[in-house]
Amino acid sequence: MSQPRPPTTASVPTGKAQESGPVEMVELHRRMTAHLFPAFSSEDERFLALALCGEAGELANIVKKRWRDGVDMTAEAREEIADIHVYLALIAKCFGLDEQGINDEVVRKLRKVMERHNL
Repeated sequence: MSQPRPPTTASVPTGKAQESGPVEMVELHRRMTAHLFPAFSSEDERFLALALCGEAGELANIVKKRWRDGVDMTAEAREEIADIHVYLALIAKCFGLDEQGINDEVVRKLRKVMERHNL
C-alpha cells in the first residue's frame, strides 16, 4: 500500500490556525512522515531510497496490469510517478543536488550517448 501522496504546494492543516499559500514538498513530506516513521525523516537517504524502490515497484505493477489486462491505468501511473518524483527530489536534497544541476547532468549524459552512437 502506498503512502499518502503529498502535493508540491498546498494548504496544510497543522492543528493551529489554517495555513495558506505554498508549502514546500520537503516540508509536506516531513510533516507526513513525522508520525509514521519517527526514527526517519525527509533527510534520511536510507529511508528515502527504500521508499523510492517501493514506489518504483508499485509503478512496475501498474505497467504489468496495463500490459497483461489492457486496462487504462493512467491515473494510477500518474500518482506513482508523482511519488517517485518526490522521493528523487528528497534524495537529491540529501546529496546537496539541485534540480538544475540534475537537468544539466541529464543533458550531458544524453549527449555522451549520442556521440557514442554517432547521432
